[in-house]
Amino acid sequence: MKQPTIHERDLIAGLQKGLALMQVFSEDHPRLTVPMAARLSGLSQSAARRFLLTLVHERFVETDGREYWLTAKALRIGQAYVDSAQLPRMLRPIVEQVARSTQEHVSVGVRDDDDIIHVVRSRYSHISSLSIRPGSRLPLYCTASGRIWLAQLQPAELCSYLQRVEQRPLTPYTKVTVAALEEELGRVREQGFCIVDQEFEVGMAVLSVPLRDRKGVLKAALSITTQVARLNSQAMQQRYLPALYEAQALLRPVLD
Repeated sequence: MKQPTIHERDLIAGLQKGLALMQVFSEDHPRLTVPMAARLSGLSQSAARRFLLTLVHERFVETDGREYWLTAKALRIGQAYVDSAQLPRMLRPIVEQVARSTQEHVSVGVRDDDDIIHVVRSRYSHISSLSIRPGSRLPLYCTASGRIWLAQLQPAELCSYLQRVEQRPLTPYTKVTVAALEEELGRVREQGFCIVDQEFEVGMAVLSVPLRDRKGVLKAALSITTQVARLNSQAMQQRYLPALYEAQALLRPVLD
């Protein structure tokens, strides 16, 4: 969908800063002091304090007078997307169909800045994986869905990403050198799918294909996650690619 041109004069700076401040809470920073919030958000300490107190007043944040943390009310923002967005509702029947036919966990991921967020997950799952937790944000460089997105970037965009984002070895198998990642992304472009074997999480393999609309624009990535003890990567491709390609074709008109 084409985005409208938005002029700077039409933006509400306070809303931008408040939303940015809420997003600095994370697994690494579940509780923030005012100085920490200011440093992570780029705000002054006085501004960070006022924004935090406003969020406390609106019950999105709680405080003990020193530290601040998000409340369950913050989930309403994400739930509003789940309840109102058409994409997850349109994708779910096909996702569940693939899950039933493969007896594996199936998900759809979309890019959000430098992360992948799974907007649909199949109800069926026989695995316990960090990569399929509700609301989890995953890095692009070491996930199958993420590499689908990176593979379609222009060279300048990819170079900017690789310079901007630290490629940390999350497991002993994670490819982190620029040469290794570029080689892998070239392979993804050529073959039209991506498989990641234990690079994000030991014991887990993920196979992904791109979901494009009828104009060829990448909209999402469809993935199957399984345990490497069940199937090696070659067997995973042979067994599950036909189901993913069938779903890919069925979803193309839906994504317009």
